[in-house]
Amino acid sequence: MNRTARVHLRDPRTVLVVVFVLSFVLLILSIYNLHTLESEKERAKVYTIAANYSYDIKFNLDRALSSTYTLQALLTQNDGGFIRNFEEIAEEILPSYPGVIELAIAPRGIIQQVAPLQGNEKALGLNLFEAKTQNKESFLARESGKLTLAGPLDLTQGGIGLVGRLPIFEDRDNKEHFWGFVAAVIRISEIFDNAKIAQLDQEELMYEMWRIHPDSKEKQIILSSTRTPLIDPVVYTFDVPNGTWTIAISPEKGWGSPVLFMARVLMALMFALMLAYMAKLVVELKITKVALESQVLQTTGEKNVLARQFEVLLNAIPDLIWLKDPNGIYLFCNKAFERLYGAKEHEIVGKSDYDFVNFQLADFFRTHDIIAMDAKEPVRNEEELSFKEDGYNGLFETIKTPVFDKNSELLGVLGVSRDITARREDEEKIQKLEYFDPLTSLPNKLQLRLRVEHDLKIVQHQNEQLAVLFIDFDHFKNINDTLGHAIGDELLVKVSKRLKPLLRQVDTLSRQGGDEFVVILPGVSVDDAAHMAKRLLQAIEQPIKLDTNELIVTASIGIALYPNDGADIDTLFKSADAAMYLAKQNGRNNYRFFTSEIQSRSARILSLENALRYAHTRGELSLHYQPQISLSDGKIVGVEALIRWNHPDFGMISPVEFIPIAEESGQILLIGEWVMRTAATRMKQWMDMGFPAMSVAVNLSAVQFHHAHLSKLVSTIIDEVKLPPWFLEIELTESAAAQNPLHAIETMNELSEKGIRLSIDDFGTGYSSLSYLKCFKVYKLKIDQSFIRDIGIDPEDREIVKIIIALGKSLGLKTIAEGVETKEQLDFLKENGCDEAQGYYFSEPLNVTDIEALLRAPEIILRKNNSN
Repeated sequence: MNRTARVHLRDPRTVLVVVFVLSFVLLILSIYNLHTLESEKERAKVYTIAANYSYDIKFNLDRALSSTYTLQALLTQNDGGFIRNFEEIAEEILPSYPGVIELAIAPRGIIQQVAPLQGNEKALGLNLFEAKTQNKESFLARESGKLTLAGPLDLTQGGIGLVGRLPIFEDRDNKEHFWGFVAAVIRISEIFDNAKIAQLDQEELMYEMWRIHPDSKEKQIILSSTRTPLIDPVVYTFDVPNGTWTIAISPEKGWGSPVLFMARVLMALMFALMLAYMAKLVVELKITKVALESQVLQTTGEKNVLARQFEVLLNAIPDLIWLKDPNGIYLFCNKAFERLYGAKEHEIVGKSDYDFVNFQLADFFRTHDIIAMDAKEPVRNEEELSFKEDGYNGLFETIKTPVFDKNSELLGVLGVSRDITARREDEEKIQKLEYFDPLTSLPNKLQLRLRVEHDLKIVQHQNEQLAVLFIDFDHFKNINDTLGHAIGDELLVKVSKRLKPLLRQVDTLSRQGGDEFVVILPGVSVDDAAHMAKRLLQAIEQPIKLDTNELIVTASIGIALYPNDGADIDTLFKSADAAMYLAKQNGRNNYRFFTSEIQSRSARILSLENALRYAHTRGELSLHYQPQISLSDGKIVGVEALIRWNHPDFGMISPVEFIPIAEESGQILLIGEWVMRTAATRMKQWMDMGFPAMSVAVNLSAVQFHHAHLSKLVSTIIDEVKLPPWFLEIELTESAAAQNPLHAIETMNELSEKGIRLSIDDFGTGYSSLSYLKCFKVYKLKIDQSFIRDIGIDPEDREIVKIIIALGKSLGLKTIAEGVETKEQLDFLKENGCDEAQGYYFSEPLNVTDIEALLRAPEIILRKNNSN
């Protein structure tokens, strides 16, 4: 810039004009970008709305179509393909499928049963392969073997509707020997009403739902809010059986606001004028200030104060800190570094590492100095250091950073070393928990899976067989209940030591949890697997002496062989598990090979699955609540909601039994939603009743946690019941989070941003991963009851609990112990700094009436927490 230009810029009037022009241009560009961004954001919002309504419509449509699978199940249970009392059964199940107004059964394509019959008498005897309006979808369903959807079309009952047909085959697995159809007639208006699509009118949004007609290939309007064309609509397409539907949405008033745009331009003009005026004032002040700048110099006394403050700061830091010149000569160091060489700073400055340590170690330090200087950026390494002053040896993490002056000339290397010995020991202990069972030191589920993957690759390459043996002790629960868990655990350890010598070096023995073990035998024949099963059973049933007890236990073994019984890990494990249950059903203390007949599920599981579909609507499900206690003051700070199922015929059914069935049959999402909504509603009622503030914890299964719309569902529920989000706590297991850690992090972030608390359930049971745990936005770790149970007698369990509590504190997380049953366990947890606890020592899970009574008498819990 020449001298004339600099003089002009010192003129306040020139600065006024320049700043006004530049600021106004920049503001106009920013306003234009903001306007564009808002339009894009508005379109993104509308796209989300379209996606959400599409999901709701598809969800309601799929739920209505699922009625055909219920008919299929009913046909399976009735011989001859004729459902007795069909009218009564249909009347009972139709309320479970909103939108379905008619159900029909058509053997060989000819309708023989229809419900309700009134108004549909003409449908009886109709041949779906000959009816002109029906035959196309009928042939498509029979040929594809899949559920098909016809319509929209005019219904004889009035209105517009859809017809879903599910083909039934006598050989269901291979879709051979066509038997006929089951069909459901759906009133389409109820599907849209359930999705509440009319709410778009309240949001001043126009919409249109359409599809491409399969015959005319033209656009067919299914639903529309207006007859006028939509303005540049957002379009979202979703799949329905044998077709796709499209929803288009646009604002009634169009995108963006011209009035707002002009208002912003006017504000930009005013702001540019104000900014220009302020710039003019700044220039005027700076001209006045120039004369004073020469006086702003730091005195020698001030420099000495800063130097002393810097020295105090460095010496207060426990890390080793030093500075070397490019030749490796020390320029300064802090007090912590003096311990390393056993010398004072003035004795170290001016010397190099070669003056204090052996030549080899000094070369190591110098090499990493040069690496940092060459890299021109911080370099990290780990090294073992031995302190001359006190003889301490430890692992240190060292960061060396090259230092440059303002002219980019190298001044030296700044080093910082931090002691990570304790942290590394904790990480190694946690790492061991990740791959090995803490009780038996055998490979756990994760380690077993890695080994099986490796063994499968080998046997595939060598064209050999691999045997999977599932071992489950018979009536092991009786030992725990009568002699205690300590005896049960000691028995497991002794049996595992007894079984391991029977195996080859290439074989694997793993404990899956409880009394379940898995043996992997690569490269064996059927006879080899049978022989090994016999040897294992013989070894297990040998008497075992524990303290004053001599026990004889037996086991049941299920065997699956690769590749006949499964080509992958999951299939092999399922086959072996099914065979093991068959061995138990056949008298126990024996083994069974997997057969094709085992593939069909047991009558009880099938009965439970069918009964579970109606458990909610029949009021058979309920929630019990177990209090969670703050160990610092004995107050109830939360409750955990636990589901219970009381069936009129089966009685009380354990969640351990019906939750896996719900997950496998796809019912867990509806049940989980009911649990969360019921628990949140109950907590809001307690708040309105004046009970002290606390949180309600709800368990999520892996299926629920990985559902795409979990965050939206949780937000909807707490908004509906008007419950502040921080009173809802979501518990998920380590295994659920470990299935897809990146998705888990994303979901946790979404829930955390809404204010919802998350905790890790059953922590320490085999899936711990520090690298991901640090990324998870959780506020609490729940210590699994398997570690709490034996802390009074098992040093390893005590050590694990201590590590988890220490890990929680280091990460800033609360810890809660579950399964606390004795005063001894409570005292141990208090001594080691555990924050909260729950278990039968304080209270069993209670129904609503009993938990409210307990909340009204908090002194009961307080006495138990403070009792000596």
